[in-house]
Amino acid sequence: MKHAAPITSLAINVSDDILYSASLDRTVKVWRISDLKCIETIQAHREPINAIVVADDGVLYTASDDATVRVWRRNFCSGDRPHSLTVTLPAKYSPVKTLTLTADGGFLYGGCTDGYVHYWLKGWFSGQLQYGGALQGHTHAVLCLATAASYVVSGSADSSCRVWVRDPEGQHKCLAVLSGHRGPIRCVAAFVAAGGTGNEEVDDGCTICTGSLDGVLKVWRVKCASSTGRGTLQNNCEYFELA
Repeated sequence: MKHAAPITSLAINVSDDILYSASLDRTVKVWRISDLKCIETIQAHREPINAIVVADDGVLYTASDDATVRVWRRNFCSGDRPHSLTVTLPAKYSPVKTLTLTADGGFLYGGCTDGYVHYWLKGWFSGQLQYGGALQGHTHAVLCLATAASYVVSGSADSSCRVWVRDPEGQHKCLAVLSGHRGPIRCVAAFVAAGGTGNEEVDDGCTICTGSLDGVLKVWRVKCASSTGRGTLQNNCEYFELA
């Protein structure tokens, strides 16, 4: 039951005892964790699949070189095809290399080979995803994405990361460009530590880890100055060389 080509991405749905694997063979396989059996093979795209993510509600998102993101729902009453395609989201004719979701599932981001980060948001009333726009700035393919609170981090083959912040209206602004790596950025991770006293919570900035093909891991600190809306960098020279 193995894939016929390299596996590119994994996603897990612990509550449903499910592990998803995506491959360059254009399929997604569904594995039952309890007995390690493949229970379904989804013929998901016409071209290789590069990334998958699963939301807390069990909705599966797949991204492909066919320049689309597809949304799948699990149908517990269906025997032959437990997962069904609900919608196909076009990504402006550019292969989608990476995906990330916000914690509440309200925003979906896709990084593409044209250097754009396209995003979709759920409608207030329908709950359906609708196209929101594109974040522009990278000159090469976007290879990795991460979200933390209202921050979005994109890593690119242009050897830089960009940090975006999303306001309550859903508009995005580039806070900072993280430059210093000597190779494409292949993976990013981000988290936000909120501080404050009493009932007042203060955004204490975003900590970002970037991993590059140059063999270096760098740790960055970005803060949003509320008065100017601009980002400030701290400890941007701190890094660890990987063995």
